[in-house]
Amino acid sequence: MELDGRTVGGVVVVAVVAVVAFGILGGSAGTLTVEQVDDLPQGQGAVSFHNLDPDQREAFREALQTGGGVELPNEAARNEFIDPGYVRYDGGIYKTTVTSN
Repeated sequence: MELDGRTVGGVVVVAVVAVVAFGILGGSAGTLTVEQVDDLPQGQGAVSFHNLDPDQREAFREALQTGGGVELPNEAARNEFIDPGYVRYDGGIYKTTVTSN
C-alpha cells in the first residue's frame, strides 16, 4: 500500500490532534499530596506559598485541608511541587508529592 504526501500529512495531523486532545481532556497531570514536616532535609529549599500561582495555591490548600490527594490541572502546576518539593506555608514546612495518574 502506497501513501501519497497528502495522506501521510493527514494521518500526522489526526495523530497530533488526538494527542493534544488527550492531554487537554484526558485527565489531570498528577495527584498532589501534602504532609507537614518538622524540618527541611539538609541542602533542600522550599518555595513560599505566596510564590505559587493561584491554581497551585488552591490545590495545595485543598490537599492540606482534606488530607488526601488533589488532581493537578496541568503539567505546569506540578513544577514547584516536584522541585523543590517543599512549601513554606503559615509558619510550617510541607513536603509535596506528585504521583502520576
